[in-house]
This record gives sequence, C-alpha cells and structure tokens, in this order.
Amino acid sequence: MKKEFSFYEFVGLLVPSIILLFFLELIISMVYKLTLVDFSKFGESLIFIVVAYGFGHILQGLGNYFESFLWFIYGGMPTSWLTKKNRFGKYLFEKSDREKIVEKIYTEYGKEEGKDFSRFIYTKLFVKKLTDRIDIFNGNYSLLRGLSVCFIILSGLCIYYFNWQITIVAFLFSIIAIIRTIRFAKYYAKEIYRTYLNFSE
Repeated sequence: MKKEFSFYEFVGLLVPSIILLFFLELIISMVYKLTLVDFSKFGESLIFIVVAYGFGHILQGLGNYFESFLWFIYGGMPTSWLTKKNRFGKYLFEKSDREKIVEKIYTEYGKEEGKDFSRFIYTKLFVKKLTDRIDIFNGNYSLLRGLSVCFIILSGLCIYYFNWQITIVAFLFSIIAIIRTIRFAKYYAKEIYRTYLNFSE
C-alpha cells in the first residue's frame, strides 16, 4: 500500500521532533563528547528520520497536555469563543460578524448557548471539500504546538547543562512558539466560521 506523508504528518510530527533530537545530539556531543548520529552517512540519517517520526508522536502526546493547560488558562479553545468570551473578556469576532455566524448556526443546529459547534461545521465543510485552507491553519497550529513543547524541553535542558544566556535564548524561542500557537489557533477557528458563513448549499 502506498503511503504519502500528509501536511500534518510533516509539520506536526517530523519538524518539531527533528529539531529536538538534533539539539539533543548536539548537547550530548558538547557535554559528553559522544556522537550518536553521523549525518554524513545516508543510512544513519535515514534511521534518524524514522526515529524522529516515531518520537514526533510522543512529542505531540505531550503537546496534548500542554494544549489542555494552555486553553484552560484561556477558558476554552478559540473555537468556543464564538458564543462566549474567553477569560480575558474577548470574543473571536466583532459583534456584527459574530451575530451573522451565530444566527446561521442556530438556524441549522438549534440554539445552545456556549456550545462549540466547530466539529459539526468542520465535518460539513469537509464533505463539501472546503477545508483545504482550514487544514493549513491546523497544520501550522500542530507544528507550533510541537515546537512549543520542543523548546520548553530544551529550555529545561539548557538550565541544567548551560549558562543563563543560552537558557534565555531557548526560553524566548518557547515563548515565541507559544504566542504563534495561540495565533494560529485563532486563525483556524476564524477560518472555520468564515468559510461556513460564506458557504451556501
């Protein structure tokens, strides 16, 4: 059976895990003077990618816990900010756009205050083959969620093995990745609802 890498598999699994494993290899070589992977050899590089793919699933598993904590702080994922404010008092859309989207959703699915309708809407759009752009945002969100966990782990390793200057650099990368994670989660949520609003049977 032919298997092709999807966008999610590439950005969500391989990229964060390759970055983390590469820097782990670098730390081991700097601290313990050991070389685990010779990237000049094709075979070892190929095995490294296979290991990174498997490790990517573990990293995204940790990302699920990170994600739960992150959206607990915000009082729910951005897709739920359509009908209720997050903990910081923000809706996903301005009032005029929000009212149009909510009216259409309630007409089709029934009125239920505070409910997250994004799963139902995504399924409908997927059947109509209207999720390509939404999936790109979701892929980038997955990438940045993995990178957030990656740089948080690297920040902890830098605290243990290196000085505070290097730790600050790793920590800043983790902060940037987290901010971008939040941003692409908002993009994903907005794209679902905007596509739904502009979609007609």
